[in-house]
Amino acid sequence: MEAGFGAKDGVLVNHQNRDMSTELYALGEHWRSDLAFYRDEIRFLKELMEGYFHHFLEELDFNLSRRIENRLAILDRRREEVDDKVSRQLHDISQQCYAGDPMTREIFRRQEELEELVALFAKDFRKLKKQIFTITEEGLCYLKKEND
Repeated sequence: MEAGFGAKDGVLVNHQNRDMSTELYALGEHWRSDLAFYRDEIRFLKELMEGYFHHFLEELDFNLSRRIENRLAILDRRREEVDDKVSRQLHDISQQCYAGDPMTREIFRRQEELEELVALFAKDFRKLKKQIFTITEEGLCYLKKEND
């Protein structure tokens, strides 16, 4: 009877492990989707800057424009690095599942780290995007006044 009880516990633990790994994997896929969206947004912001900033560059501090372009490039590199880390995490989770091994503390630790990295990236992205939109809006208003 104890052997049957132990087997049930093993199945239960295995089932819980699969549920947890599925949850972690789904969260990782969600992050990858978010990061793909940010990749497209960064491309759009670069095109926005190239398409509009030069129209009012005389009025815009050139150094500010350069700093924003650099920050956007750095942000894009950070996005790539986080995306690579998420991909490695998803690979490790799938390997653990395939092998039938329980999730390790290392996987949980990296998952927490990734959650923080994605959240910080999103915060920094929103801040820079707002700054770019503000500068573009101010520049376009200036051009409109100049043309009126």
